[in-house]
Amino acid sequence: MVVTAFLKEVRIIFMFIENDIWDTIIPCLLTFIAAFVYNHKPLAEFPLALLSSIIYAILYILTFCVCNQLEGVEEDRVNKPYRPLVTGLLTVTAARKRNIIYNILFLLAALWLKVFWFAVGWQVITLMLCRWGFSNHWYLKNVFCITLGTIMLLGAMWSIISPINREVWNFIGLLSLWAGLGLPLQDLRDVEGDRLMNRKTLPLAIGDTNSRMLLSAHLSALSPIIYTCVLVTQSAGLADVMRNKLLVTMALLQVLWHWSIALRLWLYRTPREDDTTYHWFVYLFCVTIPLVCFL
Repeated sequence: MVVTAFLKEVRIIFMFIENDIWDTIIPCLLTFIAAFVYNHKPLAEFPLALLSSIIYAILYILTFCVCNQLEGVEEDRVNKPYRPLVTGLLTVTAARKRNIIYNILFLLAALWLKVFWFAVGWQVITLMLCRWGFSNHWYLKNVFCITLGTIMLLGAMWSIISPINREVWNFIGLLSLWAGLGLPLQDLRDVEGDRLMNRKTLPLAIGDTNSRMLLSAHLSALSPIIYTCVLVTQSAGLADVMRNKLLVTMALLQVLWHWSIALRLWLYRTPREDDTTYHWFVYLFCVTIPLVCFL
């Protein structure tokens, strides 16, 4: 009976967070590994540190997903009908109780791992997005909250391993800004649900075609420049980067990848394809995190 209850809870947790495995869990683990290698930690510390990071990462995204899905049941009926509150696997009352428990566990884990204020910061951002209406406007949602949320995520995962130096803070800050500016891509796939919730995401604020034009221009020009600045944070400057063949190759490849995403915006315009286009951006984010060890 205990085993059955445990397995059911694991299933519920997975159903809450399954859409965010690539967006959050994978970046968390990559940040942990990057911090571990960057700081030359002894291999004997790896198992416990990995377990700690996994627990924090799951609670980080779980607290957001439960709160978000509690506030967006009707939206999920349109965009994501497989989620636990829509399928009836869990009642709203049961989810609210879990939300309290998960947040308490999250703070306790953060206190144990000495990243308490990162966790508090993330809880505030969660309230901004899910309860205080910041998700209703594309700029507040993506550029402001997601940028700050990414800083909270990467900063906490790195701090579990070691204090953060100035160069790493520059890397985290610019990478987070790059992510926040690019994440309006995700709103192209969820237009119907966002319209139901009266949100002003980028495609609903300026129209689908105009939003694709704006995002294509951003991905073709500004985003590659910000990404190059991310690479420069770990070097003496742009001139130092230009003398390094590996860094030059990486810089050129990321430009081509950005341009490929921009092209996809026009060639593939269904919600399913827009989801794939968004994940192309996420994959670049994931690939970038370990680069801090080699720059």
